[in-house]
Amino acid sequence: MGEKDDDLIDLAMALREVKPDSIPLNTLHPVAGTPLEHCDNLTPQRCLKVLCLFRFLHPRTEIRIAGGREHNLRSLQPLALYPADSVFVNGYLTTPGAPAPEVWGMIEDLGFKIEVDYRQPVVG
Repeated sequence: MGEKDDDLIDLAMALREVKPDSIPLNTLHPVAGTPLEHCDNLTPQRCLKVLCLFRFLHPRTEIRIAGGREHNLRSLQPLALYPADSVFVNGYLTTPGAPAPEVWGMIEDLGFKIEVDYRQPVVG
């Protein structure tokens, strides 16, 4: 969405104060008809650098790759699993996302073990 390096560093540092259990990282996937439809300036390398920054500053926090990864990381998507702990699959807010079996194949190809959490959220 146009964040500068200093903005990302400020966010990562501010989150150190909060000490979250997990940090989901989305990257913009521009959608036609939205105000940011022409904002398509992320490169796979920049996305990987941001993931590495968050991993470096949050070594014990679960880093989760969320929406936009397929669009922005393209063929480098598997490399994101080294700084990240988990990935979202299937439907995101504005895009369908990759189907779970496709993502699981990518994870297994890298030699990682898949752990699936089938617990359902409690609605009360």
